[in-house]
Amino acid sequence: MEVAAGAGGQFPARTEAFGYTCNRCLRCCHDKHIQVNPYEVARIARNRGVSTGECRKRWTVDGQGTVLKQADSGACVFLGTEGCTIHTDRPLVCRLYPLGRHVSADGSERFSHVQPHPQTAGEYTGKGTIADFLAAQGAAPYMDAADEYFFWLCRAQQVAEGAAPLHPAAQSDNAVELAQQYLDMDTAIAEYCAQHGTSAPQDIEARRRLHLQILDNLLAQWAVGGEP
Repeated sequence: MEVAAGAGGQFPARTEAFGYTCNRCLRCCHDKHIQVNPYEVARIARNRGVSTGECRKRWTVDGQGTVLKQADSGACVFLGTEGCTIHTDRPLVCRLYPLGRHVSADGSERFSHVQPHPQTAGEYTGKGTIADFLAAQGAAPYMDAADEYFFWLCRAQQVAEGAAPLHPAAQSDNAVELAQQYLDMDTAIAEYCAQHGTSAPQDIEARRRLHLQILDNLLAQWAVGGEP
C-alpha cells in the first residue's frame, strides 16, 4: 500500500537533480484528479472562511472530502481567471507538480515525473535538487500531514482486516458513517473538546495533531481491549 504524498526524515531520492519553473499558463490546472486529505481540506476551508464540513460539501466530489470538484470545462474548482484562488493553501499534489511522490508503508520514498501538458509554458531548469524544489514550494507541512494520515489509514486497514479482533461498534451498520464523521476535522475536534471540557486549538498544525490523536482514539475504541 502506498500514497502519492508524504514526508519526513532524510531521503536519498531528494538529492536527484531537478528544477522547474512554473510560468502560470494554467494548463496543468485542468483534468486532474486532485486528492486531498483532512489537513488539506482544513487549509482550504480556512482560506475560504468556512468549516471543513462546508468545504467538503461545496468543493469536493460527493461531499466526501477526498477529491476536489472540477468545472464542466475540466478546470479545478478553485481555478480563477488569474490563476489558483487558494494558491497559498493549495494541496500537496499541486505543490509537487510536475513530480509525483510515493511513500510505502515502511516509509520508503520514491519520486516519479509527471508528463506535462504538451503546450505547457513551464520550464525544466535542471538547477538544484528535488529537495530544493520541495522547499521552494513550501511542501514540508503538507508532506508531514500526508504521511501521518497515510500511516493512520495503514493502521485502520490492519484493524479492518482483523489483525486484531474488532469491537462490535466497528462492525455496526453506521461504522463507515461514523468514520466519515471523524475524518471531518472541525466536527471531530469540536466533539472531542466538548466531551473533555477543553478549548479547541486555533493553530492549524496543532489542530492536525489533535485530529490524528482523535483518529487513533477511534481505532483504539474499535480494537478489543484498546483504550478509548
